[in-house]
Amino acid sequence: MPPRSERKVRARPALTAGRGSTRSRAVAAILSAALPTAAGAEPLAAESPRIPEPMVFDLLRPLGARAGEREVNVLTLRPLSRGATDWAPELEYAYADGQSLELELPFEDGRLTQFKFALQGTFGTGADGRWIHGWQYIGQVERGSGSVRNALLYISGYRSDGRWSMLSMAGLRQVGLRQLGPTALLLNHSVFYDVDPDTVLGLEFNLRQDIAGDDRTRALVMPQIHRRLTERTSIQAGLGVEFQTDRDVGLVAAMRVIREF
Repeated sequence: MPPRSERKVRARPALTAGRGSTRSRAVAAILSAALPTAAGAEPLAAESPRIPEPMVFDLLRPLGARAGEREVNVLTLRPLSRGATDWAPELEYAYADGQSLELELPFEDGRLTQFKFALQGTFGTGADGRWIHGWQYIGQVERGSGSVRNALLYISGYRSDGRWSMLSMAGLRQVGLRQLGPTALLLNHSVFYDVDPDTVLGLEFNLRQDIAGDDRTRALVMPQIHRRLTERTSIQAGLGVEFQTDRDVGLVAAMRVIREF
């Protein structure tokens, strides 16, 4: 099994009804695009393609995980242009075949900023077992303001041969429950190369684009290496470039330590 290979903004005032209808149409378009594909997929195969996970925007265990798989990990992100370090311990558990959940506690330096809960499911496999796809839901509650964010993403992974694979995620994030705030488009695309059974090289691209709010953009390009240290322990590290609206381009260092059990 190749090594294990992941999120996050201030609440804004409620939008107008016109913007709400735009959001509804966008959500409907994404769901209608995803559901026909899911219906045409084969059932979850006994041996699903094992595809590495992005380091920054990771999965809740890989798609197709077997029931009972568990993991704890800690992601650390440090923009080199400022002093604050973001880090987050995570607990992941596959409670059924292809179905996982996650609890996460994001910190900024030593301050707990959010409570996060996520669910993930696998639709099935295709392309003679080389392709697998599923979905992910993420719920976040800001500790200070109590504002809520909900995100829903479609996930698609493909292994072309014994060394090359890729994973893509696309979806929307909505701020607020009773009064809806900004909507953002979330995209992730990662390409991986298996150097050997214990080493994976990857290139991860993350984009968050506000589409009904203040039109801010955040993009991260993160080259990374994943290395399995023992049968159940692995580490990931990378140095990438971050682009944000109204900010200078900056370097970001990242590391994730993983323990499976």
